[in-house]
Amino acid sequence: MNLLRIDSSPNQAGSISRELTDLLQEKLESQGHKLTGKRDLYYDDLITLGDQDRYSAYFTPSEDLTDNQRKEIVGSNELAIEFAAADAYIVGVPMYNFTVPAALKTYIDLIARLGITFHYTPEGPVGLLKNKKVFVIISTGGTPIGSEVDFVSPYLKTFFGFIGITDVTFIAADVTNQSREASIEKGTTAIEAL
Repeated sequence: MNLLRIDSSPNQAGSISRELTDLLQEKLESQGHKLTGKRDLYYDDLITLGDQDRYSAYFTPSEDLTDNQRKEIVGSNELAIEFAAADAYIVGVPMYNFTVPAALKTYIDLIARLGITFHYTPEGPVGLLKNKKVFVIISTGGTPIGSEVDFVSPYLKTFFGFIGITDVTFIAADVTNQSREASIEKGTTAIEAL
């Protein structure tokens, strides 16, 4: 299975989510998954959500796009097509202010693409990414995953469901205010149990 890894922590040294994502990647590769892509959302040169032409292009049928609109969405197309091509995903997410980091939100906005990851029907939007699996590693400064102030896991579950991915496993490293080691141990135990 083709595996896409997505890191969203700006912390490269000492990041709990990155350390656990490394561990999960090693485990999945040992089970025959092949890493075919990696996105480091704070350090890759991700395009930003630009101008009016780019915005309007997201809602314009491909046959009606202007030349400038086509040019404006090349980067978003690349990210969405790469995402759609994978079979499984590892997403490392530190919780910031009770939700996802800004870079992950931008990435989500760029891959939520009509005709690539979802389409509209008379009954409403339908996700196009079926029979895929996502593992989400969430590290927090002490906010319990699943609590009333956890806006990461419900948001990501809703988003992945919107694009058709319903097989979502959350791995919590949510005791970081107690100790880094306790968080790593909690996440490692959950990964080993997969």
